[in-house]
Amino acid sequence: MANIEAVGFDMDYTLAQYNEAFDLLAFEGAKDQLIVMGYPEEAIKAFTFDPQQHCRGLVIDKRKGNFLKMDRHKYVRRAYHGTRELSLEERKAEYVGVAGVTPSFVGGDYVNVDSLFQLVDCSLYAQLVDVLDEGGPSYFQAFTDVRHAVDLCHQDGVIKDQVALAPGKYIIPDENMVPMLTQYRLSGKKVFLLTNSLFDYSNVVMNFLTGQSVNDRDWIDLFDVVVVGAGKPAFLGDSRRDMLRVDAGTNMGTLHNFVGKPVAEVGGPAFLEREGKLYQGGTWSSLHAMLEVKSGGQVLYVGDHMYGDMIRSKRSLGWRTALIVPELEPELVLDAQLDLPLRSLVAEKERECEDAELAVQALRLELLAQGLDFLESEERARSEGAQASARDALKEARDALHRAYHPRWGPLFRSGNQASRFAKQVVDYSCLYTSRASNLLATSPSRNFRPPSDFMPHDGDGARPPM
Repeated sequence: MANIEAVGFDMDYTLAQYNEAFDLLAFEGAKDQLIVMGYPEEAIKAFTFDPQQHCRGLVIDKRKGNFLKMDRHKYVRRAYHGTRELSLEERKAEYVGVAGVTPSFVGGDYVNVDSLFQLVDCSLYAQLVDVLDEGGPSYFQAFTDVRHAVDLCHQDGVIKDQVALAPGKYIIPDENMVPMLTQYRLSGKKVFLLTNSLFDYSNVVMNFLTGQSVNDRDWIDLFDVVVVGAGKPAFLGDSRRDMLRVDAGTNMGTLHNFVGKPVAEVGGPAFLEREGKLYQGGTWSSLHAMLEVKSGGQVLYVGDHMYGDMIRSKRSLGWRTALIVPELEPELVLDAQLDLPLRSLVAEKERECEDAELAVQALRLELLAQGLDFLESEERARSEGAQASARDALKEARDALHRAYHPRWGPLFRSGNQASRFAKQVVDYSCLYTSRASNLLATSPSRNFRPPSDFMPHDGDGARPPM
């Protein structure tokens, strides 16, 4: 962290965490939009939002109307068609592929559930798939319509107008956020806000989080630069996009073109003193010039969206990244609670299963050595029956542990005995991850973070690899 010159933050689901009431605004508004689009009114009105129905890290197969959770090798471990769980046989038939080749799960037929915003899309789409099983548009078209319906709610005031009226009803307060931002500025870091939300909505949210009235602008002083309406991930690319200065003196934030030389030719304090610190749009190059950073490695960006915040900024710009995972906190609590009973049961059933399987193999070899046919042996039925019972008991124990984390999808970072696909992305694209941005208050702005040692299977449970 001593080498970091600038620390940036996303706003939605990063500095600002939302509750279920916020999701319900989008859900109910999108239902109305779907009815206007021509979907059956009676069926759509019966839809209910269940925040436990889906989780981040899933992949949606838009052609088939399926939701998939896979491990780091892209093997589908659990799948639902709409709200109906697919059996093992159905999963294999759909996703093992010809000659056991696993599909790539990339391209226009698939959508990654990268953000908590998308849980509303998931809930609507799953219930709509159930309706379309009886006939109607394609699953692919239905997903397109759901995405459009939710987007309209973010654009037409269904959500932001209600949040502006009573922000405390939808936004979770965080008393450590302002001290955390202040600490980084006092340590000499430049601090910036980079959000896709426009100024009018950002002003409501940030005023609530900082305890100010809706008409104040004092929150802007917490940052060296504020970029609203950034349009990520395009902001992180190299295409030409104009950056406009925002007049914070108006509630909506009037936009102005720059006067004089462009950002890249001036940059730094001279530019910010002349033009102010509040902008809309543009690209990373203008931001770098304002912050006077020479390379992406001097920037740490804190966000919640795996693709729009983490992957693009790290791959394209070399920014250091910190992923916000609110789901981490309850899972850590469960880790502690389940450490002895359920985990011990799974470990016990794994040993029993392995013993039963080894007994079958030993019997096979013994009979082979005696010149006898294993398939004709009376002992075969007994040994294979014990093996089947042990496997069933192991599956039951694993399913109980799985359901303790999430009734459908299990732990966010695991899929069976493997790391989940989401976990692999966290390791690959986030330098740090934590449950909330304000947790950064608990550590020094100049701290050295070192990753734990990688483990190999031969290292054993809890063993440290040789140094």
